[in-house]
Amino acid sequence: MSGMIKSSLARKVIMALSGLFLVVFLTQHFTINLASVIDPETFNSWSHFMGYNPLVQFVLQPILIAGVIVHFVMGFVLEIQNRKARGTAYVKYKGSANAPWVSRNMIYSGLVILAFLALHFYDFWVHEMAYKYIEANPEDPTRYYAETVEKFAPIWRTAIYVVAFFLLSLHLWHGFASSFQTMGVNNKYTPAIKTFTKIFSVVIPLGFAFIALYHHLNPITH
Repeated sequence: MSGMIKSSLARKVIMALSGLFLVVFLTQHFTINLASVIDPETFNSWSHFMGYNPLVQFVLQPILIAGVIVHFVMGFVLEIQNRKARGTAYVKYKGSANAPWVSRNMIYSGLVILAFLALHFYDFWVHEMAYKYIEANPEDPTRYYAETVEKFAPIWRTAIYVVAFFLLSLHLWHGFASSFQTMGVNNKYTPAIKTFTKIFSVVIPLGFAFIALYHHLNPITH
């Protein structure tokens, strides 16, 4: 029993740490994407650096991919574990009386976000790999802004991104704060941390949705 408890706690800690790591990446990703609205030249410059810097490409990028995989695998494992633990204990389901809707549906918002990440990887990462390594095109530091705006031209793709960011907000609303709780953070700063995580959970996804809609509504005309 002691081994099972430790294993369960270890999984939750790994889930929390990988989640906090992805929040850091999300913040960095949002900062770069926001530049595409404010200053396209800066966006091109930052994107080119991220796309060709060896440290980013061959060290940080694999770590990021590993972090995404670990976070989602741990999420599925913990969900299966929780379902087995519940068994038939609840004769009558009491809905939000047992837990908030967001926390009860983390697995579903996570699955949709995972599907969105697959689309996002296809739209940008796969395109980037093909551009550099398959087609072997020369470096073009000015191409990123136009490529990004072009991706958001179809209304269906923009709509998928906006819906995905809404679900990301719900996922962060519970998961971000829970990560600190799992790590044992419980002191005088806890209320401030909870407030910060709630604000972050709304502002960052809303900002991403704004960027997608902005580029859809402001296409590049030739």
